[in-house]
Amino acid sequence: MKTSDKIKGLAALAVASVAVSAGSVFRNVVVRKKKADTDPFLPPDAVDELGKGALLKEANRWLDRRENEIHMIRSFDGLLLQGEFFAADETTRDTVILFHGYRNNHRREYAVMAKFLLEAGYNVLMVDERAHGASEGNYVGFGILDREDVYRWVHYVDRRFHGNGNIFLHGISMGGASVLMASSLNLPSSVKGIVADCAYTSPKEEFIHVMRTRGKYYSRVLLGTANLICKWSAGYSFDDYSSVKAVAQTKVPILIIHGTQDDFVPVRMAKEIYRACISRKELYLVEGAGHAESYYLEKGEYEKRMLSFFDKCLKGTRK
Repeated sequence: MKTSDKIKGLAALAVASVAVSAGSVFRNVVVRKKKADTDPFLPPDAVDELGKGALLKEANRWLDRRENEIHMIRSFDGLLLQGEFFAADETTRDTVILFHGYRNNHRREYAVMAKFLLEAGYNVLMVDERAHGASEGNYVGFGILDREDVYRWVHYVDRRFHGNGNIFLHGISMGGASVLMASSLNLPSSVKGIVADCAYTSPKEEFIHVMRTRGKYYSRVLLGTANLICKWSAGYSFDDYSSVKAVAQTKVPILIIHGTQDDFVPVRMAKEIYRACISRKELYLVEGAGHAESYYLEKGEYEKRMLSFFDKCLKGTRK
C-alpha cells in the first residue's frame, strides 16, 4: 500500500472516530433519557451530608396534602409542557415560577423550596422543562430553547391574573440559565425579578469546562462536530445564545447565587454573569457549597436573602 493511501486511510479512520465520538456526546448529553429522571448530584449511594433526601421526603408529603393544579402549555415548536401549581393559603397575586436543572424534575429539585415559598405567602408554579419529567420533548434545550418556554409560562401566569399579578422566576443550574436567557425577551411588566442559582454562562462554555475537568480532555473538533449534530437534530447550536448576552440587555432585577466550591458550574461563571448584567443586581456567594447545594447548606440565610430581594423588587407594586 502506498504511503498516500495509508495517510488517506488513517485520515478517514480519524474522521469516522470523531463522528462516532461526537454522536455519543450528543446522545448522552442532549437526547432525552428513556429511564426516569434522577438527580445527577445525589446518586443512590451518595452520603447525603446536607440532609436533602429527608427534607425532600417531608416536603413532598406536605405538598401531597395540599390542593394542586396541573397546567399545560404548548411550546413554540409544538411540545406539551407541564407544570404543577399551588396557591398560597391567603389569596395573593404574587407567584414564583420555578425551573429545575439538568436531568432533574420539578418536585425533586424544588419541593423543599416550594413549601417555604407557600408558607411565605407566594403562589408557586413548578415547571417540568422540555425533555424532562412530565413534559414532552426528545432533546434537552440547555436554556437556548427553554428561554422561549420560560416566556410562554410567564405569559400564561400573567394572563391568569389579568396582568395584575407579580411574577418572580427562579432557576437552578440549567433552569438558572433558562431564566437568565429569557430575561432579555419581551417579558410583561409583571415580572419583577429573577433568581439564578448556579447558572452557567453558556452551554458551549459549560461543555468545555465539563470536558476538561470530568472528561479529562477537551477537543475543539469533537465539540464542534457534536454541535453540528445538535444543530441538525435538535435545531440549535450550543453557542446560539448565552446568559451573558441576555443580562447585558435585560431590565429585570437579578439575584445571582452560586456555591464557591461548585466544580460542575464554576463560580467564575457567576461572577462573569454578574459583571455583564446591566439591571439592578445582587451576588450571593455561598462559601463551601458545591453544585446546587447552596440552598441546603445555608437554607435560612438563602431564604432570608431571597425574600429580601423579592421585597425590594415589589416595593410599591404589591397587589
